[in-house]
Amino acid sequence: MRAFSIISGSALGITIFILGMRLMSAALQRGAGARLRPFLGRFVRGRLAGALGGAAATALVQSSSAVAAAVVSLVNSRALSLEQGCAVILGANVGTTVTAQLIAFDWGQLAPLVMALGLGCAYVWRRRAVGEVMFGFGALLFGLSLISASLAPWLGSGPVMYALTELAASPWKAVLVGFAVTAVVQSSSAVTSLTVGLAQAGGITLKTAVGICLGSNIGTVLTTLIASAGTSRESRATALADLFFNVLGALLALVFMDPFLALVVRTSSLLPRQVANAHTLFNLGTVLLALPFLPYLTGFAWWWAGITCRRKKY
Repeated sequence: MRAFSIISGSALGITIFILGMRLMSAALQRGAGARLRPFLGRFVRGRLAGALGGAAATALVQSSSAVAAAVVSLVNSRALSLEQGCAVILGANVGTTVTAQLIAFDWGQLAPLVMALGLGCAYVWRRRAVGEVMFGFGALLFGLSLISASLAPWLGSGPVMYALTELAASPWKAVLVGFAVTAVVQSSSAVTSLTVGLAQAGGITLKTAVGICLGSNIGTVLTTLIASAGTSRESRATALADLFFNVLGALLALVFMDPFLALVVRTSSLLPRQVANAHTLFNLGTVLLALPFLPYLTGFAWWWAGITCRRKKY
């Protein structure tokens, strides 16, 4: 009976969390998604402007996959160059960390109030889009709190402790877990938010959490790769460049894991905040490292895009 209670509570929490995330993201995309392509096409000029535009756009719609798909479409239509598109995608990886930063404040107790305000906005004040965003965010917080409460009895059990210890001892395994889960749910924001929730429950170490976040960055590229299928060589190169950025960034983070964790620990004394900060610092560091070498990285992506589809001539 206890196991059933834990499993059913966790499943219900995950379901509410994912539905809340999807509702919030869908409402944000309806409100700002129509302006996404014109905004990117008009304001993206240089590398830095592209990165800033990508970060701002993703912070608004809370979906790096949606931004990346829009970029692939813009590159395919020649509205953006390959280099501009890659700069936007780099910035999008930073913008997607906003949700994890918000969740790290541990607003679980305010979840019912946020949901109630969302319903009021939608049906009393007739602000449906705002209400859906608020209700979705409240549901997201409520789902996380339910997951944490349900998993608490399990976190001290032998099998779970062994699995978490294995992940902590091998960040590579944590990266694979993050990659696999994100490839299935197709939302790095959801995976990193769940990771922050586990940190709030004390069921995960900082090293394991960082590894999962690194893997989630790679897993979310699958949407971009699918969006680029059957498009121009520039579009495929844009998607491949997104893969390069995240894979190379993850490899660097794994190599310099200990110094990176030492830096993250200094940013906060709270583990959930450390996890969120690590996610943001990693993506911000990737942008700063990649922007100066963007012409070379995009050149390699262009070359690889030609290899992956030799039958097409441009």
